[in-house]
Amino acid sequence: MSLVYFMCLALLQHSGLFQVVSSGTTPLKCGRRSKACADGSECVLYSHVCDGEPDCKDSSDEENCASHCTDAQFQCAHGGKCIDKGQVCDGESQCRDRSDELRCTTTSEGCVHHCDNKSRCLPANFLCDGERDCLDGTDEAACEDQDEETEGKSTVTASAPTSASSAPLSCSLASKPCKDNSDCVLYNHVCDGEVDCRDGSDEDGCVSECPKGQFQCAHGRRCIERAQVCDGAPQCQDRSDELACSGTVEGCSHQCDARSRCVPSSFLCDGERDCQDGTDELDCVDDACGPSEFQCGSGQCLAVSMRCDGHPDCPDQSDEDRCSKPPVCATKQRCPHSRECLVQEWLCDGDRDCRDGTDEKDCPVTQVTCGDFQWACKSKPECIPASWRCDGSRDCEDGSDETECDVVTCPTRQFGCRTGGCLDPGLVCNGVGDCVDGSDEAGNCGVKCSEEDRRSCSQTCFSSPQGPRCGCSEGYELLEDAVTCGDLDECDAGTSMCRHICRNSHGSFTCDCHPGYVLEADGRRCKITGEPLLLSSILNDLFVLGLRSGRVDVLPSSSKKAILSLDYDWRERRVYWDSLDSVSIKWSSLDHKSTGTLITGVRADSVAVDWLGRNLYWIDGVKSQILAIQLPSGAVTSPDFTVILDEDLDQPRSLALLPQKGLMFWTEIGSTVKIERAGMDGSERRAVVTTSLGWPVGVAIDSIANRVYWTDQRLRAIGSATLDGEDIQVLQMKDTSNPFSLAVFNDMLYWSDTKRRVVQEADKVTGKNRRVLLKRPRQPFGVKIMHPLLQSATERPCEAKGCSHLCVLAPGPRAVCKCPSGLLLSEDGDSCFSSLNTAFLLMLAPSTVTKIYLESRHTAFGLKDWPEHSALQLPGINQAAILDYSLRVDALFVTDISTASLSYLRIKDGASSSPHQLLRVPDDTVTAMALDFVTLNIYWSSGKRRWIHVSSTTNVYTAVVVKEGMGRVESIALHPRRGSLCFANLVAQGSDTGATVECSNMDGTERRVVWKDAIAPESLVFSGDGKSIYWADTSLGTIGSVQLDELSYTELKVGDGLAAVALSDDMLLWMTTGDKTKVWFQDEQQQNTMWFETETKVVSLKVFSRSDQRGANQCSAHNGGCAHLCLPTAEGRTCRCAHDHSPLNSSHCVPRQHCPAGSRLCLDLLSCRPINERCGGHVGCFDRSDQNCITLNEILSDVVPGPSNLQNSIPLAPSVPILPRNSSASLNTSEELWTVDLEQCGDTRCSGRGRCVVVNGETGCVCPLWYPGDSCQDDLLKSLQRPLVYGAVGLVTLVAVIVALVVFRRTRSDETSGTEPPAARETSLTEIETKAEPGPSAQTSPTETDKPEEVVTAVD
Repeated sequence: MSLVYFMCLALLQHSGLFQVVSSGTTPLKCGRRSKACADGSECVLYSHVCDGEPDCKDSSDEENCASHCTDAQFQCAHGGKCIDKGQVCDGESQCRDRSDELRCTTTSEGCVHHCDNKSRCLPANFLCDGERDCLDGTDEAACEDQDEETEGKSTVTASAPTSASSAPLSCSLASKPCKDNSDCVLYNHVCDGEVDCRDGSDEDGCVSECPKGQFQCAHGRRCIERAQVCDGAPQCQDRSDELACSGTVEGCSHQCDARSRCVPSSFLCDGERDCQDGTDELDCVDDACGPSEFQCGSGQCLAVSMRCDGHPDCPDQSDEDRCSKPPVCATKQRCPHSRECLVQEWLCDGDRDCRDGTDEKDCPVTQVTCGDFQWACKSKPECIPASWRCDGSRDCEDGSDETECDVVTCPTRQFGCRTGGCLDPGLVCNGVGDCVDGSDEAGNCGVKCSEEDRRSCSQTCFSSPQGPRCGCSEGYELLEDAVTCGDLDECDAGTSMCRHICRNSHGSFTCDCHPGYVLEADGRRCKITGEPLLLSSILNDLFVLGLRSGRVDVLPSSSKKAILSLDYDWRERRVYWDSLDSVSIKWSSLDHKSTGTLITGVRADSVAVDWLGRNLYWIDGVKSQILAIQLPSGAVTSPDFTVILDEDLDQPRSLALLPQKGLMFWTEIGSTVKIERAGMDGSERRAVVTTSLGWPVGVAIDSIANRVYWTDQRLRAIGSATLDGEDIQVLQMKDTSNPFSLAVFNDMLYWSDTKRRVVQEADKVTGKNRRVLLKRPRQPFGVKIMHPLLQSATERPCEAKGCSHLCVLAPGPRAVCKCPSGLLLSEDGDSCFSSLNTAFLLMLAPSTVTKIYLESRHTAFGLKDWPEHSALQLPGINQAAILDYSLRVDALFVTDISTASLSYLRIKDGASSSPHQLLRVPDDTVTAMALDFVTLNIYWSSGKRRWIHVSSTTNVYTAVVVKEGMGRVESIALHPRRGSLCFANLVAQGSDTGATVECSNMDGTERRVVWKDAIAPESLVFSGDGKSIYWADTSLGTIGSVQLDELSYTELKVGDGLAAVALSDDMLLWMTTGDKTKVWFQDEQQQNTMWFETETKVVSLKVFSRSDQRGANQCSAHNGGCAHLCLPTAEGRTCRCAHDHSPLNSSHCVPRQHCPAGSRLCLDLLSCRPINERCGGHVGCFDRSDQNCITLNEILSDVVPGPSNLQNSIPLAPSVPILPRNSSASLNTSEELWTVDLEQCGDTRCSGRGRCVVVNGETGCVCPLWYPGDSCQDDLLKSLQRPLVYGAVGLVTLVAVIVALVVFRRTRSDETSGTEPPAARETSLTEIETKAEPGPSAQTSPTETDKPEEVVTAVD
């Protein structure tokens, strides 16, 4: 009785009788997806409006309907309803007269039985299988008649035997015969408590009580699993397993479907039918809109700013009705009659944007070229995703995608026809040809199963063309032994029928949902409680769309240009975003309608919120970094941020986080296009997708299916893969013409298309069921789905960690502490300390340099990736080989093989300037280089100039310090405090090559061999006190060292792959190379310990510290009194003149006189070459020294900002005034240097004979050679007494004066005229330090154009 009562109640509710009774006095209210009839008598769904059949009593739902459909649509036979052609013959009727599913039988494979008014056609194996597949039930009708006919045939053959001796009843595989052989009963009706057989045999021998862990149905003795109780799908015939479930269903608010289902309140009146009886959408009343909103006639609420804006946003277009004046269209196009605003991309796009349909009329037929991941339909120029081919659904208009499909492999429990098709065992050898080719009735069908066959089969035996075979019930599969039936795992990843969680059981399966979701009535899909919201940036506006209610809100935004990336923090109710017009990350409130700035002075290409660890991540594509900052609860007081990753990033573009697993994913669009992943702390980095990519610009994570999705603007597609990069799927659809950003939520995929100017949704697996959610005249960019459940967690690892600065999530997730730039993580792993006076390691790669503080080795070693570090891109450097560094001037000196040059880069705030060439050796390679950190002189050698040269970086002076007996110099080491120089000398000895380690003073004197048995010594380095020299012999795999005073040799064997060695406070570090680069150190117990390894190719490493570069020698002050080069020695210093000058005395130089005017002496002193041919590419000097191009051109005058889309140049060190050219004062940034008024000071302070400089606040003079003294007061000519001497000196002085005047006038001319080409002007490193630096330049990104709408186009 109770069952009948609930069924009647459901029918009454569905019929609307209850509504009529209760609505006598109140005005009619319709749901969001329905509209009222004109007479106000009832409501009809929008899907029934203009469908050709009147639903309103006054037929008002069929008035003012369009009479014709577009070319891309199908018109139902009865009425004017238009549907997409892709929905025709898809197995689901959209027309109420079902005309879209008629005449489809010609393309239905294996069609045997028509039913449901010929709207459906079934294969033979669906007939009489015990399951009702047709709505009219005809597939299970007349099944007994077939058996009777079979029996009749037997009767005739047996000469009319009595009924008692008739042939046994033949039942289908899913049923069994009753004992009296009168009927067949389904197995799931056996022992269910209700008698189905006439003799009651289906209820005989049944267990009276269910085993533990099972549930017994109320009427009868059927037992089911406890997990199937209150799962939304009844297993008991009396539905008792789904009754009284309200207490067990989370958020249960409304019971429906005869109390077999309970849905939460958020499912009620949401426009989606969740109950089969439809009661969840009855008696709905629209929510009132706010004062700043407009209510559509269909019930949705829109921001009032969208009213009469020229574009319909309401489903019924009521927001554009009764407008006082036509809107101003920014696109300059509008519909000719209905006056809506249009953009060019909307014409002939398949969607009707004009009410009069004129935007879809007279559309030309265009030739299409299908992509790599598409399939071309045969009869029309149409492309579909390749995955739609032979998927059982007709997608091409001509149906060609479902023809000529490969034969499907049948499950082991079924019989496979030769020409394709699968049959249940009951349809094989039954006298009826169910296979098209009749192969199911051929062969040995006459051989019946014997008793032995039946005993050998674990379940059933049936006759087949191959003879007797074992069969299995549904939910089982035949194993390899062909006799045993094993459980079929319906939850296998490739065949799972569940959208969330699949739980396999023996012979069956059940679907479950993640917390916060409710299983839908089909038992397969899940629906989230509460309404999800779509967040999207439409140019510089932030739109919020309710995915169920259709409510549209516009958040406040201070941006004037496009907002390209966004994310949200539900806890603080904020949306974070970045735009083209600011170097900052800003936010807009979801609740308070306010805006603010999180951090300034940073560039962000993509932002992502770590809602679990409470951090914000972003990508800086110019610096190629991924950074993070802690999310504040209020205003940011300390804008310190942390670099998470900066090593080997090649133009990172988009970022997505998966905090639940502590993972982050990003796309790279540089020279190698790929999608990478790492822990959110930067650890465990790996590339996950490297194929099937064009230009991936957006990335998102599906946390339910554990897949990564991306948009590809070059392929015009959306791709996906597992989190490990497996199972790559690419959807290349006509609706992804220029996909930009995307989001994945539950079963759906959401993406913005900047060309079509729409935000769309589609099924995330198939790409079907596409729907346009937002369509605006301006371009959409960022897309996110907001819901509190998406940012909820039971455990928050960072809350218990206690980090002093930033806590980030590592894979797991687990909490890890990080420090901002300039701080180091202490040994406790929680707190940070200053790194100002800490030694660090520099590791040089071909285009980057990585800085690692040595203190970090105490926190972790044996790492499989980089330790805490910071990486710096070297713009303009392509093939770096050797490095050195000056902490005094924060300058990195590096050689580049690709340009045959030695350059330096200024380092400031984690950024570098452009490279400034100090030395260029065309058609040659610098093989060794070292910096004298006191004088900033560079010692170097090259492959073709095998001497050891020294070049001044403060003036253009070069000299040779070691010349005789030189082979190829592979490494140079300096110890300026002791004045020591050591080098590796590879000298050819006949057919062999010998190598020695030699040392001398830094002026080349006292040269000696300290080790002669080396083979390939490289990477020479002094001990801290300068008393020992170390090197790596890469051929022997040993680290050798010599104590220089005693010449005692020690050796450490480290093995193959040794590439370099470094020292810090006499702690030994070394590097090995191979498949990976590994860095090792020797701990306190002299044990060799691997610190870390990386896949990055490293070419050099060195250790630097302030203590190692502290100290002085006799060259420290005023360049040691030397006019040109001051070279320290063990005893003091030596002044050396440039190669084209001769010493006048021990400290001063004069030009060599035997070269004609306009020429310059070669370095070997053997010949002269014209100055204008210097560095011209044509070698004139035998020693090639005329191509030693030590020209320091326009240094720091044009800071290279990086790639073309950099908005602001890199800020560098503050400027200091220019030190006068040829000043003898040494460069010392601890002292302030500047020039004063030369004429006034020179006349008063320097006796009118010299030039003034101010050093550390004290004014001094730079005097000519013949006027010595502090104030140039001494006259050298007057001091000479003897006439002969006087005459000789006078002659020399006269020549020197003439030369000096010429040089001086030329110098003054160079300084004042500015007419000399930049390539010819020589600038010293003193000027490098002191020249004023330009402020940031405002370069714009490619998308920041002068076009009114800042249109972003696709990548071809």
